[in-house]
Amino acid sequence: MSCTDIGVLLDGEYPPAYQTAALEKVDAETAADVSLVVVNEESRSIRDRSLRRQARRAWSWGAWLPVWKGTELLRSIRGRPAYDEPRHVSTVDAFAGADVVGCTPNRRDELWATLPDPIVDRLAAETDVVIRFGFGLLTGRILEAPEYGVLSFHYSDIRDYRGRIGGLWEFIADDSKAGVTLQQLTDRIDGGRIVALEQVPIEDTDTYQDVKHRQRDPATGTVLVDGVRNLNDPGFEPAAPDTLGTYRTAPTLLEVARFLRKNNANKLKQLFPGERPASSSP
Repeated sequence: MSCTDIGVLLDGEYPPAYQTAALEKVDAETAADVSLVVVNEESRSIRDRSLRRQARRAWSWGAWLPVWKGTELLRSIRGRPAYDEPRHVSTVDAFAGADVVGCTPNRRDELWATLPDPIVDRLAAETDVVIRFGFGLLTGRILEAPEYGVLSFHYSDIRDYRGRIGGLWEFIADDSKAGVTLQQLTDRIDGGRIVALEQVPIEDTDTYQDVKHRQRDPATGTVLVDGVRNLNDPGFEPAAPDTLGTYRTAPTLLEVARFLRKNNANKLKQLFPGERPASSSP
């Protein structure tokens, strides 16, 4: 069986540009087409209104919370980066001809969810593979229902870094590259079978924002196209990694300090590329 019909899971009717651009790249460069789009209709305002739940989430971010909130504030003032600009599903060329349906997931707890059986049945009958851009952590029938399962991005190499804040750990560690993993989901968080893997370079003057942009840039990124092509190769089999990176939650205070020092220094390097410290000699 070839992988020609794609199902897409979205967290709303306005997915970010980098997600839709990746799908349009698949549409232009492979024989696969998006045939079914499932939009999450879960009310986040209702789910998030518990003060206790919000407090727990804030606490889980630890020392990273001020950085995260500061970034959100700057984005509200300056606007989103281009790769993160929302696009309505009706404007996405890759969705032309696709059926767009909504559903509310069944939550097992604060982390894991399953999809309703009628949606799983449709995805199994009408698609060969599902690409997850929404609905959070999924478990249940959906993981095995389509022929090629559910594919999901993780913005690090799962053999080295798993968990939250993809790309941050490579940046803090002064790695020369940051991974982008396309994995076939299992019930283990960031422990799926690798379908495609890409490494993007980290330059000496990159800020963390630069790293995130490069990981998501569809002009140079081919990981989703590579993944679809791999699934259409009769000799290809998604491989469980020999090793998995440590699961990361949030950076420590020391790691946040290292991040801020490096990120701010690189911003200055970009602003003043020719500047050198003044000589102390007469």
